Amino acid sequence: MEKNHGRIEIRRCTVFDRLECLDKPQQWKGLRCFAVLESERTVGNKTTHEQRMYIGSLPPDAERIRQAIRSHWAVENRLHWVMDVSFNDDQMRARTKAAAHNLAVLKHITLNLIRLDPVKRIGSTKTRRIIAATSDQYRAELLGLK
Repeated sequence: MEKNHGRIEIRRCTVFDRLECLDKPQQWKGLRCFAVLESERTVGNKTTHEQRMYIGSLPPDAERIRQAIRSHWAVENRLHWVMDVSFNDDQMRARTKAAAHNLAVLKHITLNLIRLDPVKRIGSTKTRRIIAATSDQYRAELLGLK
């Protein structure tokens, strides 16, 4: 159970190692279990229920699998979502040769510089990115030149 961001969330993870109930479990080499993660989220007076299923090669340990799932989503929320919101990544149309990869590398460097800013500033990552693009002084501070 977690209480944060104005919501209460209860998660239940159930793990099964009886794979014969799956359709063609042999198609997944190393399959050891499957898990069902149930989430009940209450925001104000509205409660939603969600159920997600996973297959895995980990031993059938509910706590370990729950932590692995949370870790995966932490990456999604900490990087991919930030990249899309701050850098509008989903709208990028660079498709030629190595352009997309090179731009992604530059965006990751920029994100890391903003996150490592020694002076904690007010403003979102997107706001600080825009300020860095328009302020020589702030950009120099991020690059450690001042």
